[in-house]
Amino acid sequence: MKNIIIILMASIFIGCGDTVNHQNCLIYGDRREIVDTVYLNDNGMHVDIVLPTGYNENEGYTSFGWGAEQFFIYVPTWSEAKYVDFLHVITNGHEVVIRETKFNRKRNSWTPVPVSQEQLDLLRENIHYSYKYDDKGHRIKVNDPKNNGTYYKATGEYTFYNTCNTWTNKMLKNSNLYARKRAYFSEEIINLYK
Repeated sequence: MKNIIIILMASIFIGCGDTVNHQNCLIYGDRREIVDTVYLNDNGMHVDIVLPTGYNENEGYTSFGWGAEQFFIYVPTWSEAKYVDFLHVITNGHEVVIRETKFNRKRNSWTPVPVSQEQLDLLRENIHYSYKYDDKGHRIKVNDPKNNGTYYKATGEYTFYNTCNTWTNKMLKNSNLYARKRAYFSEEIINLYK
């Protein structure tokens, strides 16, 4: 019993107490064969997952962010969002979209996440299943009157317990990547990889 308590305390001290998929945890070690790097793009409030668009970095990158349609399309910047906007979206379970943003090159501000081939494949698959599809199997594009980006209807509902950052955390967790048991704020995810 004493040994179990010591191990639990050591896990919390090292930073593994509130995480899953411990490949980066000092207790378990990292035994993956790293084949690529994906990135996390944090704007201080919201974390997107950035994947290579093709099979080499010359093809660029695509950023995927899941969130309330109300925020992504109708609130131009985070600084213009008001408390009442957040409260309304969180309490009314709004429709969600996935925002795709294309980049020609890697940004220095992105946080790298080394991945194995299995993890990269799982991440791509998990993101794929986050979209809503029409009867012909095509993603359903959402009209953006302000031309802020490319948006598609997504599965799920934005609530207090299911936010943009819980989606990102879930994508990492379900792809066997280092993740929190639950994450609401961007720094909870980003700090795992710094």
